[in-house]
Amino acid sequence: MAEADSILAPGGALATALARYEDRPQQRAMAAAVEAALLDERTLIVEAGTGTGKTLAYLIPAISSGKRVVVSTGTRTLQEQIARHDIPLLKQLLDIPFEAVTLKGVSNYVCRRRLHTLTVENTTQPAEPAFDIIRSWVQNTAIGDRAQLAEIEPSIPDDHPIWQRITTTPETRLGPRCPFFAECFVTQARRAAERADLILVNHHLFLADLSLRNTHPGARVLPDYDAAIFDEGHQLEETLTEHFGIAVSSMRTAQLYRDLRRELTKEDLFRGRSTSHGFLDNLARSSQAFFTLVRERLLQSTESGSLDRCELPRDLLESDAGETAWFNLDTALDEMTIHCQRVADRNRSPEFAEAAGSLARRAGRLRDDIATIAEQSRDQLVYWGEVRHNEVFLRGSPVEIGAIMREQLIAAVPATIITSATLSTGGSFTYLRRRLGLDEEATDELLVESPFDYTRQALLYIARDLPDPRDFSFTPACCDRIVELLEITEGRAFVLFTSYRALHEATRRLRNQLPYPLLVQGQEPRASLLERFRQSGHAVLLATGTFWEGVDVPGEALSQVIIDKLPFAPPNDPLTAARLRLIEEQGDDPFKAYQLPRAALALKQGFGRLIRRQDDRGIVALLDGRILSRRYGEVFLKTLPHSIPRTSVLKQVRAWWRRE
Repeated sequence: MAEADSILAPGGALATALARYEDRPQQRAMAAAVEAALLDERTLIVEAGTGTGKTLAYLIPAISSGKRVVVSTGTRTLQEQIARHDIPLLKQLLDIPFEAVTLKGVSNYVCRRRLHTLTVENTTQPAEPAFDIIRSWVQNTAIGDRAQLAEIEPSIPDDHPIWQRITTTPETRLGPRCPFFAECFVTQARRAAERADLILVNHHLFLADLSLRNTHPGARVLPDYDAAIFDEGHQLEETLTEHFGIAVSSMRTAQLYRDLRRELTKEDLFRGRSTSHGFLDNLARSSQAFFTLVRERLLQSTESGSLDRCELPRDLLESDAGETAWFNLDTALDEMTIHCQRVADRNRSPEFAEAAGSLARRAGRLRDDIATIAEQSRDQLVYWGEVRHNEVFLRGSPVEIGAIMREQLIAAVPATIITSATLSTGGSFTYLRRRLGLDEEATDELLVESPFDYTRQALLYIARDLPDPRDFSFTPACCDRIVELLEITEGRAFVLFTSYRALHEATRRLRNQLPYPLLVQGQEPRASLLERFRQSGHAVLLATGTFWEGVDVPGEALSQVIIDKLPFAPPNDPLTAARLRLIEEQGDDPFKAYQLPRAALALKQGFGRLIRRQDDRGIVALLDGRILSRRYGEVFLKTLPHSIPRTSVLKQVRAWWRRE
C-alpha cells in the first residue's frame, strides 16, 4: 500500500497539493482493500460513506497496479467529474505515467456521415443556427462529444432536437464500411482506449460490451482489461435488468420507420421509381393499429384506467383483433426486412448497401422482440407494459439477475470491485450479495463510515403524530406539516415523494401556500431545475424518482430534505411482484429478503442528498411514523448514520436550526 499511503496520508503528495487537505483514515482503509482485491484478483464490495473520497481511494490503486482497469459509473455526472477533476489531479501527484480515456455510447458523438448528409440537404434551404454552430465546432473539436459543446454553447444543450439528426446508434452505425470511418469520433475514441491504462465508461456501455463478447466471440466495444471497478454500484441490479431484458415501444418502431423512410426515399429517387412506398405505408398502418390496440388493453388492465405499469395479461393478443394486429405488424416487418436486404444486395454504393443492411437487421430484431413479448415465450422474464406521454412501452425483464452477474461478469473479469455510498442495510451486505448472486466465500467486504460529523451537522425529525401513510387523511396532514417545516429553513429544501401520485397531489395543495419559489419535477429538464434551485437560495423542489439519488447541492441552498413515506416499492409493480413470488417459492420471506432492505437503501439515498461537505448543516424530516412504531423500523434506523440526533418535536427542530 506504499504508493497510495504516500499520496493520501498526512504529509503525502495530496496534502502538499491541496490547501484544504484533510486526513481521511476511511479513504486509506478503502485504498488498501482495493489494492488487495486487484492484486489477488478477487471480488470486493465497499460501502464508502459520503465524504470518504472513494474516487481517489480506488483510482490510485488502479493506476499503481500496472493493470488495465475499466471504471464504470452509473451517471454521466460522475464520469465527467473523474475525467475533468480527478484524473488531472492524479497526473500531477503520481510519478507513474498513465493514459486515461473516457468512452461513451455512440449516440454521444457527432456522426460525421449524418452531419455530411444534413449539410448536403441544407444547401437548398437556410440552415438552422444550431446546425451552423455544430458544424463550425466539429472542425475544431478533437473528440466530438456533444457534452463538450453543451458547456461552451448553452443554446445547444445535450437534449436539443438537432442531436437526433446528427448522431447515430449502435444499430445505425455503419462501421468500417462507412466512408468517414477513419475520422469517425467513435473510431478515434475506441482506438485511444486501446492505448489507455484507465478507461472510464458507464454501466450501460460496459454491459453492452460484455453482452457482445458473450454472443459474438471476437467482437467487442472495449479493449481487453484486467479489472473492473463499478462506482455507484447500487445501480447494478437495475442496469443488468434493463440491459438483459427486451424492450419494444411505439417510439422504437417510429424511429425505425423514420430511418427507413429517409434511406429508402434516397433509393427510390436514385432508381427513378418508387419501390418502397407500399412497404412503408403498410408498416405505418400496422404499427399504429398494433400499439393503439395494446394501449387500450393496458389501460383496461391497470387500476382505474391509470397509466401505471402493469403485468401483461397472458391473453393480451389472443382475441381476433389482437391476433390480426400482431400478425399484420409481423408481416409488415418481415416484408420490410426482405425489401431492405434486397436493396442492400443490389446497391453498388458500399455506404448505402451497409445502411440498408443495417435497417434490415433492425426490422428483423424488432420483429423477433415483438414476437417474444406477444408469446411471452421466455420463462425467466416477467412481461409488463406502461403508457407514458401517449407512448406505449412493452418489456420483458429478467426476474433474477444473479446468474447473469456470476456467469457473464464475475467469471469474465479477473478482479471486480463494487462501491457506493449505499450498499449495506443494517450494517450487512447480505441483500446486495443475494441480489447480485455473489458468493460469500469469494467476496471480500468493507464498510467505511462517512467522516462527516452527523452529530453536529444534521438532525433527523420523525413525525409520529400524523395519520398512517395508507390513510386517505395522510396527504392533507402531510402537506400541512411540510409547510411548517419549510418555515423553519425558509424554503431551501427538497421534498421527496415515493410516488408520482403523491407528488401531483402535494403540488396542487402547496402551490399557493408557499412564499418561496416552487419547482416541480417534470416541469423542466432535471438540469434546469437544479440550476434554478441553486441560484434561488430559498427554493423548494418537489420531486420523486431520479432526484432521490445522484443529485449534489452542497451549501445553504439545500438545508432540508423532507421525505413523505418510507420508500417501499409498490408490491403490485410487475417486476417487484415477480421477484416477491420467486423469493417466496424459494422459501424466504419476501418482505424481509427484498422489500425491507430495498426500501432501506432507498431511504439512505434520499438522506444522502443533504450533507455533501464538512460545512453543510441541515434537517432530514421523515413524515412516516412507522419507522418508530413498527418492528421493521429498526432496520431503517440502523441503515442511517448511527450518530445523527433525532426528535419528533417541531419546537426542538426550530431550536436546533437557530443554534449556530
